[in-house]
Amino acid sequence: MSKKGWPALSYTADFVKEYDAVKDSSGGEHPCVNRKIRLAVISGVLTEGHSNSESFGGMLSHLDRNIFEVTYLLLVEPTYAHQGIAHFTKVHHQDKVYSWAKNEQLDAANGGAWPLRWGKDIAKWELDIILYPDLTMSNLARRLGMMRLAPVQVNTNGHPVTSGHDRSVIQYFIAWAAAELPLEEAQTHYTEELKLIPSNIVHQYYKRRIVPNSLISRMDFQQFGHLERSDFDLPDDKHIYLSMQKPFKISPEFDKLACGIITKDQDGLLVLHRADSQANQNVFERRLAKAGCQISRIIFLNQQPHHRLLALYREATVILDSYPAGGCTTTREVIEMGKALVTWPARLLGGRWTVGYLNSIGLKEATKKALIASNAEEYINLAVTLANDDNLRKYVEADILASSSNLFEQQKAVDEWQKMLLEISPYQRCAQSGNKDEL
Repeated sequence: MSKKGWPALSYTADFVKEYDAVKDSSGGEHPCVNRKIRLAVISGVLTEGHSNSESFGGMLSHLDRNIFEVTYLLLVEPTYAHQGIAHFTKVHHQDKVYSWAKNEQLDAANGGAWPLRWGKDIAKWELDIILYPDLTMSNLARRLGMMRLAPVQVNTNGHPVTSGHDRSVIQYFIAWAAAELPLEEAQTHYTEELKLIPSNIVHQYYKRRIVPNSLISRMDFQQFGHLERSDFDLPDDKHIYLSMQKPFKISPEFDKLACGIITKDQDGLLVLHRADSQANQNVFERRLAKAGCQISRIIFLNQQPHHRLLALYREATVILDSYPAGGCTTTREVIEMGKALVTWPARLLGGRWTVGYLNSIGLKEATKKALIASNAEEYINLAVTLANDDNLRKYVEADILASSSNLFEQQKAVDEWQKMLLEISPYQRCAQSGNKDEL
């Protein structure tokens, strides 16, 4: 539909056409270059504090600048216009950093095809690889992704959904084997060729969300050690089942799980994120009631400052991973806090990050057995068992806390991404200058 509506966006840069011609004439061999590989990272949410900046920033800032020439481009969406570009983009002085916004006066006459202006400017950079961390999350990135602006273009899991574009336009989707189904089955979920970071390597170079050796949030630099249940108007004598995913991420499938838990555990209360408007909150509550919840046993909280969210994790009895769209950044926070988190891995990547983390940080088999469900009934039973068995919960929490360090600041993740990017690069770096195929 987009191609039919904006045919001008089916654009291929001239230098990419020339690359294709050379590659075809050489039998598909990648020519070598005696220069750095030109990599651009283009995103609509490359902003400070955004979950995708938190996920990708460590890896991107640790890539070897002797190998890669890196350009960052933030496409300024109205939703994020008040936020600045992420700090990690400025770690290396030689990196090029841009923020582009629509020019209403210049672009209004071109309708939805106006991003072609941007595409032609990007084409002048003659990039080797464009990495879209979250192509389907941004309206602007989505339209740029319709164009072929580099020989190799990559989609990945900042928004864990295929681009839907033909493989000649977006060639690859990079994901993580630990969070995917077996490759042959997982490949059916993508139009791109699926490339996987190995399951025995943590997916990214993640930074802790808590200042080391403290009870201070790294996101807002506020202490949270003094906060208790009473600060959230939560009773001390109840099991608190917590899921603070925003309601747009909470589907009816999860309603049945959450309601099943507090139906089975009469000493349990459910704590959920309040919707962004009263009208949406009314719909949310009606849906939960239909799923069998006693609304009087659900406490709805507004979005919390980060330090209060960390305290809320700590004060909860059991954390519930949402289904079928699960947590990613939130899961890492829960692991860092050493809290028990029940998950039911879904079919698609967006519901499998938690199981990937739990399976890759060195947890004991008994811990994983207590946290990872294979069906709805088991999900309910695991949560209720953890809440009611203090010894089991303490065992699980101690194991998670002891293993949590294996999730953070893993150089091997950078090494694997670097290896992957060089593998898919349209050019190889020449072993020595003077090679006859050198460009």
